[in-house]
Amino acid sequence: MKIVVWGGGLLNNRKPEDLKRFNKNKKQKQIIIGSIIAIVLIIGGISLYRSFAMYEEKASFDVLKGTVPDFSTKDINLAFTIDGQTQTNTKFPNKGDGYIVEEVSCEDNVTATWNSSTWSLENIENKGEAKKVKCTVAFKTSKGEPILNGADPVLGDGMIPVTIGEKGEVTKVKPESGGWYSYEDKEWANAVILTESAKSYEDNEKISEEDIESYFVWIPKYSYRLFDEQLGKYTSATGIVSKNNLAIEIRFGLENTKDSKIYRECETPMLENKVQGASGESGNCHYEDWMTHPAFLAFGGNGLWVGKFETSNAGENKIQIKPNATSWLNITMGDSFRNSQNYMPKLQSHNMKNTEWGAVAYLTQSIYGRCENENNCTEVSANTNSYKTGYTGNTAYGESSEQLASTTGNYSGIYDMNGGVWEQVASVVLNNLSTTPIWSSSGLSDTDLTKENAKYYDVYNYGTDHSHWERRILGDATGEVGPFAPFNTFYKSSMWDDIARLAYSSYPWIHRGGFGGDGVSSGVFAFSPDDGRATSNKGFRIVLATK
Repeated sequence: MKIVVWGGGLLNNRKPEDLKRFNKNKKQKQIIIGSIIAIVLIIGGISLYRSFAMYEEKASFDVLKGTVPDFSTKDINLAFTIDGQTQTNTKFPNKGDGYIVEEVSCEDNVTATWNSSTWSLENIENKGEAKKVKCTVAFKTSKGEPILNGADPVLGDGMIPVTIGEKGEVTKVKPESGGWYSYEDKEWANAVILTESAKSYEDNEKISEEDIESYFVWIPKYSYRLFDEQLGKYTSATGIVSKNNLAIEIRFGLENTKDSKIYRECETPMLENKVQGASGESGNCHYEDWMTHPAFLAFGGNGLWVGKFETSNAGENKIQIKPNATSWLNITMGDSFRNSQNYMPKLQSHNMKNTEWGAVAYLTQSIYGRCENENNCTEVSANTNSYKTGYTGNTAYGESSEQLASTTGNYSGIYDMNGGVWEQVASVVLNNLSTTPIWSSSGLSDTDLTKENAKYYDVYNYGTDHSHWERRILGDATGEVGPFAPFNTFYKSSMWDDIARLAYSSYPWIHRGGFGGDGVSSGVFAFSPDDGRATSNKGFRIVLATK
């Protein structure tokens, strides 16, 4: 009797065709098992090979895929350094490990940039005929806030980092110790400049208000996602669509965006001198693209120090920037322009520009300012005092813990951006982009508005009507806050119903913020044309550009 093992049991007297079927199934099983073993060995071999690479797959292959048509992932060898030291380990630094990227350098005329938000290499361009190239990413240990991606405060000579307490008390801090700002928690970095007669202060010591000459707040360099479907190209009023609860998306970092469909980025439209944002131009930008805000391109660096309050006169035309002081009134655009530059020339002090006002306004209308989330924002309350700086409503700065007139809702923010007095910004309509102002009452001349001086002012295309918002500069918080609607004798925008009238031929300058917080024309997004002459309801604000 013949006994055959089949499936673990005993089978008696099986026919020949049964045995053939058994042998066939047995061979199929052997083939399947052999294939599985082969696949496992191949995967294991690949994993072993990659474990000795200088970078992780996610940090290189995925970000390169599809970005360079004539390069394959095999053609780019990615290396990296940390604090100047070449790394031989296999661990590529992860986002959140406490590093920022200083630069990306490639061989053979190949260029690439690093996106700190996506933590990836991108915008790779082969400008030569390289077939294989090595790119090195230089990482640097960051001592700042990770979310800023390197756009941390840079203190200039004479600037003292401080924290501001519940009642406005100022305490000197040691910047190396960290913790004096947290943009993730809406705590913006503050610094003060002391008077010439001020005493010396130690770290963690409270600074007397009498010894403070000026307060400044840090606005980190950032890109934002273009949020207006029309990109501000409005030629007439059609009716508003409320954007009050629209949180503008902000991405901090030092890299400038470039045209990229893959990463939904665009290069900031600029004039030929690469200083001013191009008036009315959109470049290759589209709705929901990321774009570096133009306010940060004129001076370079990590960001800007913005006057915490409207500028006031300490006597004999001596500048001070303090709370509970009378705003400097009855000053022409020309005098505020020159006085601002003369204040701290080593720190590139200057009269705030419209694009810089826009940078503060957009950060305010974000989750780092007055928005709790992407669909819940609160308006900055007005300073209704009209002439005193830092007021919330009619309450003086320091008299209340509730600071709703601040861009952050707390003492760390910027004040007087809604109400107080109208603020003249250094932005002008020039006829055919010439250097001759159309309106001479501003007190400015050709010697002020030169190409060499161009980083200190914005230029707007010529127009004869204040309702042609298509002449906006992307990022300046004018056209992009449309659509617009008529209201009495002016127009209001879709952002908090603020007044919205752009400069034009007869009134070529711009002022911002409104007067007295009347609830009709004032607001962080309010803008209106001006002739630049001295009046009793206009002041100005100063910005510093440190590197």
